[in-house]
Amino acid sequence: MKNKTHIFNQFLFLAIVIVAIACSPTSSKDSTLKIAISRERKDVDIRYSTWLEQQKIPMKYINLYTIPYHQVLDSLRTCDALILSGGEDIYPGLYGKEQDTNRCGTINTYRDSLEFMLYADARRLKMPVIGICRGLQLINVAEGGSLFIDLPFDNNSGELHRIGQEDWSQHFVVISEASEFHKVIGQDSIVVESNHHQGIDQLASSLQALAVSSDGLVESVTTKDSKSGFLLAVQWHPEWAKRTDEPSRKIAALFLEEAKKFRKSK
Repeated sequence: MKNKTHIFNQFLFLAIVIVAIACSPTSSKDSTLKIAISRERKDVDIRYSTWLEQQKIPMKYINLYTIPYHQVLDSLRTCDALILSGGEDIYPGLYGKEQDTNRCGTINTYRDSLEFMLYADARRLKMPVIGICRGLQLINVAEGGSLFIDLPFDNNSGELHRIGQEDWSQHFVVISEASEFHKVIGQDSIVVESNHHQGIDQLASSLQALAVSSDGLVESVTTKDSKSGFLLAVQWHPEWAKRTDEPSRKIAALFLEEAKKFRKSK
């Protein structure tokens, strides 16, 4: 009888171990990365997810803009990394230029509120964050910096960053040789795709510039605090570049590698 009880206890212990392994977040059965996107595009060809999928890594995505506001942080916390995507102008009252609101384009205050909340929570969790175009601008404002309201007028930038009111521009950005970003990209300068009329005016004191364009505009930033989690933001659109564009591929690979590290640390 004792022998049967001993065998049963061993069987029960083994069953518990198997269940524990199967339910573990680091289990090989649950290795798919989950990427949060603050607002995804409808057009498949230019989606942020399409850009990342070139890396051929198992991934799934969640478009947080479609989640009810009161549930969005719970959704974010199931993810391994956050993309703050491109889009509308940020309300200038958030960085002390409310008087210039009529010089802005479309403003979406709901999205402002949503993304400031997402950014704060992701940083608290030390979740990897990448900002693209508007995303870079939002990060700078969230960290206490400000923006140029209209680059052609305020920074004498002409059509360097956007041609007319809508058309895309291509231009060079110079990457800081002293930065880790330079090591990742492996080039002193790269050609980027851009379409924006706003950009960083006063850089937040917590951020470090990684790249600039010929008019002196800060084009990429990271955090000065290396212990606060991965943070990278670019003013251009790597997801718009040709699929053979090596710098864009390297940025995607870097971001996803950081997402993997974060997932393992959970």
